[in-house]
This record gives sequence, C-alpha cells and structure tokens, in this order.
Amino acid sequence: MRVALSYRVMQHWRTPVFRRLAQWPGIQFRAFYGADFAGTKTVSGKNLTGFDHHRMATIKVRLPYEGEAIGLPICPGLPWNLARFRPDVILAEGANNFNNVMIYAYAALTRTPVVWWTLGELRKHEHMSLKMRAWRTLHWGLERRSTALLGYSSLALQYFDSMGYPREMQFRAVNCVDTDLVLARLDAAWAAVPALRTRLGLDACRVLLFVGALTPVKRLEDLFVAYRTLRQQFPELRVLIVGDGPHRRSLEEFAQAQGVADGVIFAGEQIDEVSSYFLLGDIFVLPGLGGLGISEAMAHSLPVVCTKADGCELDLVESGRNGYLVGVGDVAALTSTLAGMMADREQLARMGAHSRWIIDHKYNINTYMANVVAALEYAYHVSRGEPAPARTPICQLPA
Repeated sequence: MRVALSYRVMQHWRTPVFRRLAQWPGIQFRAFYGADFAGTKTVSGKNLTGFDHHRMATIKVRLPYEGEAIGLPICPGLPWNLARFRPDVILAEGANNFNNVMIYAYAALTRTPVVWWTLGELRKHEHMSLKMRAWRTLHWGLERRSTALLGYSSLALQYFDSMGYPREMQFRAVNCVDTDLVLARLDAAWAAVPALRTRLGLDACRVLLFVGALTPVKRLEDLFVAYRTLRQQFPELRVLIVGDGPHRRSLEEFAQAQGVADGVIFAGEQIDEVSSYFLLGDIFVLPGLGGLGISEAMAHSLPVVCTKADGCELDLVESGRNGYLVGVGDVAALTSTLAGMMADREQLARMGAHSRWIIDHKYNINTYMANVVAALEYAYHVSRGEPAPARTPICQLPA
C-alpha cells in the first residue's frame, strides 16, 4: 500500500510517527510538506532521517487564530507530486484547506481514497466572521468527501457523530508522543537530573512544570497568577517553563508585573535533553491549548492539571486518579486544584504512578500507530469495493 502524507511542515514532535509509518510492513510511505514559517512553531525539525520526504515550493500564507498567526503553506506542485508517486491512499492533515482542495481534486480524478486527519472541532464558534464561515464551509465540504476520518481524541469522535458521519468510517488515534522513545531515554535522563537541578537553582524546590511553545493560546499568565497565591503556602515552589516562542518576552514582563519573576524559570526550548527537564517536575500544568505535552509528562510519571487542550485530555486525564481538568481561564479553580495536590505528597506519587500505568497499558505510540494504520487499511480496501478489515480492540486492558 502506497501512502502519501500531506502535512504543513515536518515538526520534530511528529516525525517519529512518520518514521514508524515508513517502517510498517506492507506500507510504502512518502511525506509531502511546505517551507518553514520563521518565528512560529510551523517549522520542520532538524532530523528528518528514517522516512521518505519531499519539501515543495511554497506560497506562504499566515492566518490569524486565537491571538497568533498560523502558517499555512500553499504548494501548487502538490498534485504533480502526488501524480508522480501514485499513492493508493492519501493521509491529509485537516488543518490546511489550501492544499486539501488540490488533494481532493486529485483524488476525485484518480479515485484515490483520502483519510482526513483532524482534531475535530475543539469549540463551537457561534459568532463567526464571514471569512471564518467561508473557511469552515470549505472545511466541512472537504471533510464530507473523505473515505475515512482519523481523530486525535474521543472529542473528535463526538464531533464526527454530531456531523452525522457513519461510525464505520471513524477512527481514533489518541494524540501522543513516541512513548517508546521517551521510556528508552529515561535512565540517561535521570543521570543528568542532579546537575541540572543545581544549575537551574532548584535544589530543595518543588516544581510546577510547563513544556511547550510560548504562544498566547497556552494561557501561561493564568499559571503565573495562580503561582502568586500558591507561593505563599508553598515557599519552596517554583515554576519551570520549558519552551520558546514569540510570546516569551510578554510572559517575562507579566511575571515581573505579578511579582513572581524570581520564582519563574524560563529554560528555553529543549529537544534532545527534554526528558531531564520533565523529571524535575512535580506536576505538569497546561493552562491552555496543547496536547502532546500531556502524554509526554505522563510517560515521565507526572500528574497532570490542564484545561481544554486538543481533546486528548479527555482520554488521557482521569480526574482524581492521575490529574484534574479545570475550566479555561478559571484561575481560582486552577489555584485550589494545585494547592490540594501539593499538600498531599502521597497522592501526587499515586497520581504519577497512574499516569505511567495509562501510558504503559492504554494510550501509547503503539496503540496510536495501530489506529492510524487501521484507518489507512479501511480506506484502501473500501475504495476497491473490498470488505473492510475486521476492527479489533487495540487496547487489551488487564482485568
């Protein structure tokens, strides 16, 4: 089965999935993507080895979304590249309508099935602008022409149901990092922790950890306001911010204005050594949009507190068992939740252990990949008039 992927860029956190697809028995894989958008998180990783990929000539378009500019590449040569590769199935990132119009035109001409890979709809937009309404209408029109729908979470399945899509064409691959890779690096990461803790001034400190891009949608200001209250009860508490982005300077100024700058540490972007930073944390906190950081934190045995992220939090976070969900912008709830968790060290340890259990037994890179491949195989066989492969439970949980 020849599988072509269309993605905006090859972000470093997604390339492990592409490597696994390239190595999957019976699949010949090629990824097509656009040029980087400097100054945003829409940039390709430095290491793109291990899978066939082709960067295309790009017209760069930036669209405003949730207070930041989203880079969407238009790649006029995409249909030509697809024609040369002649895929049996196209896996299309649902976020880029520009390229997807070309994909579906090619698919209609060649009768190639398309698997639509999407978050679904994270929130209802009751008062959309005319431009947004037109964008969403185009999005829905493309989505309805898909052979299979691949969602990041149970929230995506709820969205598919609300749109009236048949259940048999719906697949769920709960968004996660390459958990096998994380677990393989843990021993080396632990060895680096003592020196790192001292270098960051965290000896004898407890840590609220955030890892991700520093953009407005992450709502890190809410965490800083909560910390201003929490540090009165827990003077040894610090906030460790791992990541970088266009919002960093504003965040540093906000921390200064809140009087908490002395307890907030900006460690910058960390990729190769990020596991050691995760191991410094007591609680992983995601106050706004995101998703992959949740599974990565859980693989490091951390409890999680988050708001509405990318939908995967509904699958990964079991309230009271490995963390809590709080309302977006509800700083009072965020503060009280963190205070209650910090006050009970035994509970924190139990929650961290359960996070790791979920990764080991329920949601991980292997269950993720199995569902991605299941969607591709479904589209491949159904488009040829063949019976759909039997769908077996991916996660066999112990009694």
